Amino acid sequence: MDQEEPSIGGGRSKQRPYETQGRKEGGFETRPYKTACNGCVVESRDSAKFMSATAQATTVKIRACPLCGASERKVLTRREPWELVECDACGMVFIGSELAYDVQAREHDWTDEHARAASERRRKQPVFVFLSRVLKPLRPHTEGRMVSQTLRWARAGKLVDFGCGDATFLALAKKYFDVTGIELSPRGAEISRERIGRDAILGGPVTEMAAKLPASSVDVVTQFGYIEHEWQPIEGLRAAHRLLKPDGVTVIKTPNYASWNRTIRGMDWCGYHIPAHCNYFTPRTLTEILRRAGLEPLPRPIADCLPTSDSLWMAARKRG
Repeated sequence: MDQEEPSIGGGRSKQRPYETQGRKEGGFETRPYKTACNGCVVESRDSAKFMSATAQATTVKIRACPLCGASERKVLTRREPWELVECDACGMVFIGSELAYDVQAREHDWTDEHARAASERRRKQPVFVFLSRVLKPLRPHTEGRMVSQTLRWARAGKLVDFGCGDATFLALAKKYFDVTGIELSPRGAEISRERIGRDAILGGPVTEMAAKLPASSVDVVTQFGYIEHEWQPIEGLRAAHRLLKPDGVTVIKTPNYASWNRTIRGMDWCGYHIPAHCNYFTPRTLTEILRRAGLEPLPRPIADCLPTSDSLWMAARKRG
């Protein structure tokens, strides 16, 4: 299996069994979950059972399907206080409630979340982690592959990286492009500024920061490990569409929910990171959301289409 380090699986709390009857489906126990999801704030009907250690009901903002906007879904699993759900209308898999961006940045900084997940994975799966480290030299270098995937579609011009993290990719990409990065995490944004320059990094929610940049001014928008974190993914893609010049390209890498490894390993799959990863795309659902944002998916090499990879790579062009 093409499984990339470091781990993004695990989480702070253990999966709990269902306390209501459901049916087994694809390794998960599912039950219907229907609610009106037009941006309202509602109280979860099971909150007293799973939302907090104090057993007090918690108010959450229910999230409509980020792909089609439908409200009816079935629950696949829970990691309290979160539910992973599948849309009845389009099959999109996502976290069924959402965080405000400031809360996400303050309480779920990716650096901390990732470190906790890696520690948990070492504790629970020591043999698998050991084998993964042994095989790491045989896998492509992640940032190097990001560069090669980008250069497949463009070789010069202006590039904006959504969710640039610590700017490791941008440090490589600046050999070819005039680069700008956007990062929600204050810590990540500061590291990025130290690495490639203060003026090259915008700190804050991606959609808000992207709106400050001129429209139709960018040749490439990269999204490597961004869209799975974005509570409004179609707005993130529309932000990329706005920035791109006609025939400009966005290049995406996100966990592949259709991978064989996810099917085999269930909730131990490295792509699960709840709530940091709030969207779980397959090639079909990623293609559909790109088209809804006005972007046309480009042909994928056969190697990128295989379900043996935990990573889903896709590029799309802004129609001229």
